[in-house]
Amino acid sequence: WLPTLPQYTSPHNQTTMSSGQEVGEIFGDGSGPAMSLLRSPTVIIAAVGLWGMNVYLFRLFGIDYVHVLTLDLIKEKEASLRKDGQNKEDDISDLCSVGSGSIPGGSAMTNRNTKSPKRRANSPADGSSHGNSADNEVTAGKLIIFSLSLLLLLHASTVIWIDFIGGSAIGAIFIFYMAVIVGILLPLPSTAWIRTACMTIFHRTFELINPRCFCCGGGMPRAIPFIDVFFADACCSLSKVFFDWGMLWHLAWHYPEPVPMELHSIIIPSVAASLPYFIRARQCLVMYTIGAMKSDAKKYQHMLNAIKYSTSLW
Repeated sequence: WLPTLPQYTSPHNQTTMSSGQEVGEIFGDGSGPAMSLLRSPTVIIAAVGLWGMNVYLFRLFGIDYVHVLTLDLIKEKEASLRKDGQNKEDDISDLCSVGSGSIPGGSAMTNRNTKSPKRRANSPADGSSHGNSADNEVTAGKLIIFSLSLLLLLHASTVIWIDFIGGSAIGAIFIFYMAVIVGILLPLPSTAWIRTACMTIFHRTFELINPRCFCCGGGMPRAIPFIDVFFADACCSLSKVFFDWGMLWHLAWHYPEPVPMELHSIIIPSVAASLPYFIRARQCLVMYTIGAMKSDAKKYQHMLNAIKYSTSLW
């Protein structure tokens, strides 16, 4: 069963897809303002709040999630230092920066963890620390408060823009995104941790598209670290957000005219939604190549995973 797309007849008798004001009939029932376009910012806000709950549970049970997620990066750095003939003890601060720079709030936790394993196990669950590192540390309370603030901002921008100004849902969503970007870019000490977290997300996103191979010079491809697998899987959970962004871009591009019922109107949002799965399939192929070069008997597992993720492209 598939929902029926609404038909719209232009002055030139051309059949087109629904406009931004009627896009609710594409994603759900009913016409009017495209309230279903609010799905993407709402899912992002929920993801921020849920990650805050994860951080709280990790620290409540004494789980050093920064160490778990960045262990592969630290081992890769250690191997690089040994290959270069450098002293491991002299570069311990460099190794710590690898983990702290890969996870938001990792600097404060890494500083606590490098002192002794005993102290790491007995660290407080709330993650409190002193100095500037505490201001940049991402805690559960900060994430939950930030998500609630974003939810209130989304509701306020929607009500003011649609009900009072009489604008469309597309404009309300763009107003919300612009307000969030401006608020993050303001050089306020209270939002420094948000800028640090955003830079970390941008860095990990770049690593997802990093070739991680030596196609020209030969040699062993770089193994995919666990943090990149974790981040790519999280992006797979947000695939509908990428689809909505692709559809929103189409609606904004043709606004106030309706989106033409053409192939690219479906392909572009669909390709955007499949990007996380394509990245995960590529990661599995890289690990399969490494397993084949090392004669790993379990390399077939990576190929099966690649096939599983590639099926989402169709």
